[in-house]
Amino acid sequence: MTTETISLEASPSAGTPFPEFGRWRDVQRLYGVKRGTLYNLMAEGKVKSVVLRRKSNVHGCRLIHLASVSQYLNSLMEEQNGGACE
Repeated sequence: MTTETISLEASPSAGTPFPEFGRWRDVQRLYGVKRGTLYNLMAEGKVKSVVLRRKSNVHGCRLIHLASVSQYLNSLMEEQNGGACE
């Protein structure tokens, strides 16, 4: 079984469609957040995700809501910089 990852070369500001969901490798490529850290953030409810699978299957594909990762990182930046974004 082959897995394909969406090309994430486009950025939201470039005017091209930006994917709403991605896999953990997409999050690592876009934001530099490693898998373990990402799963901890999901467990704490700071980043949203969904598992895509059939009801009878044990395994599935976890998709991460990319906007929630961006929102979390922006909230950290505001918290650490006192609201000043560079």
